[in-house]
Amino acid sequence: MFPTVRVGPQILADGDLTQERASRDGSLVSINAHGYYQEPVYRGNVFTMVLAATATGNAAGNLVGAGAAAAVQFALFNPPASGRLLVLLRFRLGVVSGTPVGGPVFHGYYVGSTSVAGTGTILNNVIGSGAASVAKGFATAAQAGTALTGGPAVQTHMLTNFSTTATAQASPYLVSCEDLLDGALIVPQGGGWAPLWAAAGTSVLCGYSITWEEIPV
Repeated sequence: MFPTVRVGPQILADGDLTQERASRDGSLVSINAHGYYQEPVYRGNVFTMVLAATATGNAAGNLVGAGAAAAVQFALFNPPASGRLLVLLRFRLGVVSGTPVGGPVFHGYYVGSTSVAGTGTILNNVIGSGAASVAKGFATAAQAGTALTGGPAVQTHMLTNFSTTATAQASPYLVSCEDLLDGALIVPQGGGWAPLWAAAGTSVLCGYSITWEEIPV
């Protein structure tokens, strides 16, 4: 009889058939052998957009209740008929200074957006890769932001996993503000996403980044 599992690592080319792998004591090996997102990153399907720091406070479009065409500093859009879904993986926020309003930061979304001419730089997570994203984004430091011409009003969807107190940010230590979305939010064709503060606060300066995978519809 032929065994149904093999012992030892298997290094195979794409398209080869393989078998399940067993350990030397016969148990099935089912651990993650590599980094959690290594495969989609390796395939060139994961992208990141970052804004190092805002300059003069939070834009109106990055606040809860922002109206249609409001100016944003940081937002991500999936153009209509892009042929892809944007599966959100990681959102990061770093407060630099100022006094935020007390309360949580939210994930906001747009439904039925028209094609927007994004100005943000989107990079493939394979460093130096030439594969381009279908997404359009905004990453603008100035509080005036960039108006979402033709864009709908933003909807407040759910909380991030962090919040702030109404306290001046002057503590000399690192604070981790990362939302491990792991695909819990997907931006469809003609949709968009943006982080939303509950209110503007006072002279809040911060940095943002969003990481996502692009998969066929």
